[in-house]
Amino acid sequence: MALSTGAASLLRLHLPSPAAGAPPHPLPTPAVPVLVRANPTARARPLSLDGTRAAGAATRLRAAGDWNLGSLRGGGSGLLERPNFDQSQFDPLPQVQEGGDIGKLSDKKGLGSGDSFRVLLIDDARHTERLVEKALPQVVPSITANDARNLFHESHQKGFAVVIVTVKEHAEFYAQMMVQSGLRSAIEPDSGTV
Repeated sequence: MALSTGAASLLRLHLPSPAAGAPPHPLPTPAVPVLVRANPTARARPLSLDGTRAAGAATRLRAAGDWNLGSLRGGGSGLLERPNFDQSQFDPLPQVQEGGDIGKLSDKKGLGSGDSFRVLLIDDARHTERLVEKALPQVVPSITANDARNLFHESHQKGFAVVIVTVKEHAEFYAQMMVQSGLRSAIEPDSGTV
């Protein structure tokens, strides 16, 4: 096995040369090359027999901190541990039915969250069937265009129509949105719930 030119020059540089008056002695030929490099541009570093290079590497590892660098410490496969965090945020959310509202449900007696209020559509000369049909479904999601037409005719006959029965905060919001849409509205406590 032949030595590369870099390895030969390394051997020549770092081995002691004979003194000026001493007879030259032949260099022992190693059975296996001392330095084998696959990268020709790699810088060759001298190996010392006192272990200072190994001690320097250990010092660098200690200076790097107590990180989990298993492969640099000489053991382990370098596998990092999985972080522990709450993964419940990735659970699927429960499905919600579309068009639902917190209004009075036909199969329940009450909402169970306190007092209920009725949102009223008050009859007004400015109301047209088209205005009510357009505005009410936008304000109250559970109202369809057909329901809005029926409420318009009921308000003309009775003077008012009950749009929805819900908690006070929602009733106030719906009444305010109806006024902004050009409809007369009011809220009153619902005495029909037990």
